Amino acid sequence: MMEFTIVLLLCLSVIAVLSDLKSGRIPNGIIAAGSVCGLLYRIFADGAAGIVLYLGGAILPILIFGVFYYFRMIGAGDIKLLCMAGGFFGPSGCFACIKWAVFLGGLISLAIMLRRHNIEERTAFFAEYIGRYAKDRQWRSYMSETKEDARFCFSVPILLGILCRIGGSI
Repeated sequence: MMEFTIVLLLCLSVIAVLSDLKSGRIPNGIIAAGSVCGLLYRIFADGAAGIVLYLGGAILPILIFGVFYYFRMIGAGDIKLLCMAGGFFGPSGCFACIKWAVFLGGLISLAIMLRRHNIEERTAFFAEYIGRYAKDRQWRSYMSETKEDARFCFSVPILLGILCRIGGSI
């Protein structure tokens, strides 16, 4: 059962990432299918306690990334993809996946900035954005003010985080 679950989670995650790379969106149908499968897996694996594990894993990404979504620093699809994976993993596995995704996303971001020679520009933009919000407390979308070349699909490091978590087994 576990091998099937891993393959299912990986297939859904890869489809989500490919869709994100192609269109900039992760279809809700993929997330819904994965969420149902994650819930069923948790129930079969852990009985009634599986529902609690599922909910804990599915809600954790919202709690951790909610403020980043509020400022549009991360997309809703990325959070939903993490929620889907969290449903399979439960809270502790989801947290491990998030740690890997953030770490690997940071490395990817650093590599992109080094390649584009814009670390100072990106750091100054971020500092200015935070400073403006701290000063006037007026909401502005972070991404709407960001140049297109400063964006990347966070779903890629999420997939890598899922792979790292699976390396430790579901």
